[in-house]
Amino acid sequence: MKTRKCFAILAAAVLLSPLASCVKDQPEVFDKPSSARMQDYLENVRDILKDSAEGWALSYYPGSKYATCYIGLKFTAQEVTAYAQDNPEEAVTSRYKLVADDGAVLSFDTYNAIIHYYSTPNQSLYQARGGDFEFEIMKVTAERITLRGKRSRNFCYLDRLSRNVSEFLAEMNEAEAKLDIVAFTGEVTGGLVEGFMDGTSHTLSIGRKGAEALEMLSARYMVVPGGIHFNEPFTFQGVTFQDFTYDSENGTLTGSGIAFQKVIPEGYVPYSEYLGNWSFYYYHGENSFPVELVEFEKGSTFKMKGLSEFFEPVIGYDAARGRLTWNAQAVGAVGATTVMLAGWDLLTSGGSLSWGEEYGMIGIVTDNTAVELEVNWEDNGQSDLVVDSWVLWGTDANGNSQGSFTSWTMASGSYQLAYVTTMKKLVE
Repeated sequence: MKTRKCFAILAAAVLLSPLASCVKDQPEVFDKPSSARMQDYLENVRDILKDSAEGWALSYYPGSKYATCYIGLKFTAQEVTAYAQDNPEEAVTSRYKLVADDGAVLSFDTYNAIIHYYSTPNQSLYQARGGDFEFEIMKVTAERITLRGKRSRNFCYLDRLSRNVSEFLAEMNEAEAKLDIVAFTGEVTGGLVEGFMDGTSHTLSIGRKGAEALEMLSARYMVVPGGIHFNEPFTFQGVTFQDFTYDSENGTLTGSGIAFQKVIPEGYVPYSEYLGNWSFYYYHGENSFPVELVEFEKGSTFKMKGLSEFFEPVIGYDAARGRLTWNAQAVGAVGATTVMLAGWDLLTSGGSLSWGEEYGMIGIVTDNTAVELEVNWEDNGQSDLVVDSWVLWGTDANGNSQGSFTSWTMASGSYQLAYVTTMKKLVE
């Protein structure tokens, strides 16, 4: 047995030895080192960027809560001029770089008020708006460059423009003004479905009729003349969608041959009607204090004044459903400690908490015809943690817990705000 095994090994060695010599004598596959090839690739990207006389339209997808938008960009060898969708005549010029950083990267490395709007934190937004200023270059053609944000991991797209950048952005603004739909119903492959369109984040959600938010399929879209476009198609119940046309006269949204009907969601309240003074009730409704909702980012967020003398939390507006959202968030910093307003589950878990931004509450209005609106605060259903209260909590620079933050208080007289229930609008 041993003799046969040794013979087999020797025979294999004899057979493999000429193969080894052939491999050794093969010429180099590339005539340049990888660093030189990368530099050639980056210079080719630069040439393509500069080559568009009218510039490029960046389909920009920041963090999920913030508006998908177009940014117009014109490139020279070292500078980029940016044009904002909400003000197409405004132009801001700064520098950019094409660098190798675990792959090819387009970096807007000097501050530009338009490009950096979603990625720059401030006193009110400690974690900024979820945007990017550094993008991995994923795919390049003469007409489209596919990018991926290094922080958000969202895909963004640079499309070559064939007409004036300001005219293009103005046309997109006009298209958005005509898209007056927030919800729809219809039938897909024999099943009744409903959908919502958040005009703030430009997110379409669709699911079976009566489905919970977590069960719905969501995708980010761009507004285009006559409807909306998804850069990446999505499939729902066996039907693939990518483009929808909107007929405002008939109230229909049509995609892949399926017509959906526009509806107004139950309990829908316009953004402007939330502005003003409210009575805020907590501890099962037994205690209250006055607050005021003021405009922060028009149509998308409010600041709540009166909750604390130390901070004013950001309250979101779900534009698709016309309701308030209140998520865990950073509300300030003291030294090296970041102060978080953490979601707190007192009733069902005995005090579990989290400061992840997905945890929080939604404000449900049962009667949107009432003169004095009443908002009922409920857990947002995004996790097993049922948020019914808020608590101030400290974290370090790495997001690790430092325990309860008792140096600040809320209108409850404590760093705790237990058993939040409702808000009632005060009408003069």
